[in-house]
This record gives sequence, C-alpha cells and structure tokens, in this order.
Amino acid sequence: MDKYSFIMNSINSKRSSEKLALKLSSLLGESRVLVDLDILEQFSTDKSHCEGVMPDLAVRVKSESEIVSVLQLASQFNVPVVARGAGTGKSGGAIPVKGGVVLDLTLMNDLLEVDRENLLAVVQPGIVTGQMQSMLAADGLFYPPDPNSLESCTIGGNVAHNAGGPRAFKYGVTREYVMGVRAVLMGGDIVCPGKRTVKGVAGYDVTSLMVGSEGTLGVFSQITLKLIREPKIVSTLLVPMPDEESAGKAVSQIVAAGMVPSVLEFMDSFIVDVLRSKGVSGVDRATGALILAEVDGDDEASVERLTLRLADICESVGAREILMARHGGEREKLWAARRLMSDAVADTAKHKVSEDIVVPRSAAPELLTGLKRLSQKYHVRLASYGHAGDGNYHVNVLWDDDEFNVSPVVEDVFRLTLSLHGTITGEHGIGLAKRPYLSLEQAPSLIALQQNIKRVLDPRGLLNPGKIF
Repeated sequence: MDKYSFIMNSINSKRSSEKLALKLSSLLGESRVLVDLDILEQFSTDKSHCEGVMPDLAVRVKSESEIVSVLQLASQFNVPVVARGAGTGKSGGAIPVKGGVVLDLTLMNDLLEVDRENLLAVVQPGIVTGQMQSMLAADGLFYPPDPNSLESCTIGGNVAHNAGGPRAFKYGVTREYVMGVRAVLMGGDIVCPGKRTVKGVAGYDVTSLMVGSEGTLGVFSQITLKLIREPKIVSTLLVPMPDEESAGKAVSQIVAAGMVPSVLEFMDSFIVDVLRSKGVSGVDRATGALILAEVDGDDEASVERLTLRLADICESVGAREILMARHGGEREKLWAARRLMSDAVADTAKHKVSEDIVVPRSAAPELLTGLKRLSQKYHVRLASYGHAGDGNYHVNVLWDDDEFNVSPVVEDVFRLTLSLHGTITGEHGIGLAKRPYLSLEQAPSLIALQQNIKRVLDPRGLLNPGKIF
C-alpha cells in the first residue's frame, strides 16, 4: 500500500467511526458513547508492556441486545471492535491496534442465576471474579479459578484468556468450569454453545473453542459456570528453603508421591531477596527460595495428614522451619509474600516484562538453570515465580537501560521453554505481546487452520483484529 492509499484509508476509517458514534449516540444515549480523548486514553492500554493505541470511540453496553446493535452497526460501517473488561490482561489483548470501537462490558456485571441443586451459576461477562466468588461463598459454593488480579479482573476476560491461578494444580483452569456461553458474532448473530448438564457431546465442542479465543471470535453476553462445594478446611504452609535446588526437589517429591495440594507455589532467590528487603516475615538470610502450599478438603483428619506429609518432604530436603496456619487472618499473613511479590519485583527496575511459560514439572530444574544462563548472557535480571505444581512459571525480565532491546531475551526464554517440551503461555494468552512468537510453537498448517476458523466467524476480521496471528 502506498502512502497516499494509507492516508485515504485512515481518513475513511475515521469518518466511518464518526458515523457509527452518531448512530450509537442516538440509540444508547450520548453518555454511553465516549469520544473525549481524555476518557478514551484509559481504553488504549492494558496491563501488558505493549504500546497503547487510542480507539476512535468507546461504548458502555448494559445488555445483550445492545451488544447486538453495536456489532450490527460496526459491521455495517466496517469498523473494528475490541471487547474489554477490566483491562487487567498482560498480553495486549484489549489494545485497539486498529482503532475503531472499544466495547466496554463492565456494566454487565450481574450474577443472573445460582442453581444450588445442579451446582452452576449464570453470570454476565463484566462481573468481577473475586466479587462473584464472595457472593457464591455465602451459599457455601466455590468457583476455584483464582487469577492474581481476581479482585479487579472480570469473568468475561478470564474466559476469553482461559485464566488460571495458584489453585489450578488441583482444580484446573477456567475452561474446566465453563459449561456454556451466549456469544454475539460480528454482524449481530447470537450463538449459544454448551449445556447445563454434566455430560453432553452433541456436535463440536464450540464452547471450548470460544474459551481462550481472546475476543477474536465473539463477544460473551452470558456465561454458565460449573461450581463445586466450598472446602470446609484449608491449611496454608510457607516453607523457607535453603536454595532453589532443594525447593525444586521438594516440589518434585510432592508431585511424585501423588499428593495434590490445592496450591503449590515457588519463588526463586531473586524474589526472596526482594521480599527480604520489604521485611516480609519468615524470610531470613538463610532462605534461598520459598514454597507456598495450601491443602484443603472437608475431612479434618485427611487435611492434617496431607499437610504433615507435605511438611515432612520439605524437611527431608532441607527446610529448617515450616510456618503453618489454618485461620483466615493467619493464612493471609503467609500469603503476604505472594501478594506483595509482583509489585515488589517491579520496584527493582525501570522496566519489566512478565512471561508465563509452562514446562513439564520434571523439567523445572533445567528451566531454572537455563534462565540463569540467559541472565548472564544478556546481563539482565531474571526473576521467576509461579505455580510449580503444574509447571507454570512467571519469568520476569528486569532492566534499567532505556535503549535495551528485550525481544531477543524473550525469544530465548521461549526457545528454552519449547526445548523442554513446554508452551509459551499458560494463562496470559497470545494477544499482541506474543504474536511474533506463536510460529515458534505451532506449525504453519495449525496456524492456518485457526485463521480459517476465524474467517468463518468473522469474515472481514473486524473483531479484535491484529491479535494472536
């Protein structure tokens, strides 16, 4: 495309967005169609390191029928649409790289139905995950997925990115709890894949296709979630280990013994140094790594037995002391290290990129050794923590030089991960940030297949364009 054609296309795109804004203002009211630049700026970025892009307008919808209207009109005017929840994603998935409309779903935040007999709930996409969990807990019901941003992130975003969290080792990720969705396609058609029954194999599993599709196939208007009964007893352990090697051995032996704690988290020596500087209790000078574990269940004897077995394994490979807690306030104190970690690590450098790779659990020692080599090769700090129980590690690249190019470091982290039979993302998604690296993991034929599926549901590529592929 020559420079003249590019400028004309940009002008035409802007005019289309202006016409769309006028139509939507008359339909929804001016207060919910946002065009002020100061307001639009908050819709230009998410929690990733990707550069922000201003949308032409943002629309706050309150119902499925309004989503339908927006997608019908946007299709008519050939304007791209990016669905957005709280903007807590770390892959750049909510950044409107082609301008157009940001569809703000945060006003659709109701818990529509709780079926206690059949253990399911129907929710709107804008409900905050932590708030929904609290509402369900009042009835003794439990929705296990617990992304780190659960106090602010929305269920719609969790489903779009197949979010995980510390409890994924025992309970699984978001996909395991999505029974069905109502989704609006570009152009306004509504599809309702899924079921409300425990079993069901009618046709293709379109629900699983929509989960993790990062807003590129449809916009969720309702989500049906599977629930379980809330465990009555929870026991939390914070285990200071002398070094990363002993922590790795402890994790390996716990998993090899067939034990399945609900949480099994790892924090490396760099993380420990940062937490020590923040005065976190239980992190003394002899601590070289940390394990945070949690055991839950309904039978006190079995929880106690599993807790003690876990503690014995940690002691057998070098743990000098183990901090345990059963009650809410005491447990929260032990979780303080995990809660503080991300912000505390960010404070150590001007720049931070966080990647969420996954390796087979047995490959963890090789991963940590390889990361140390990369740290020395590029003269950057690499801090690792994460969900050791399922092999999902958050690798943080930290640097101060404004001119430093972090891309080769990230690519080498991914190449190391793939050499260990891992994957480049466990819960953040591909989005914009990892788009250049998808071909490292997936063959051209597989990528082409996914692109063809995208074309069937969104022929003109207007729904969250520029993401994944």
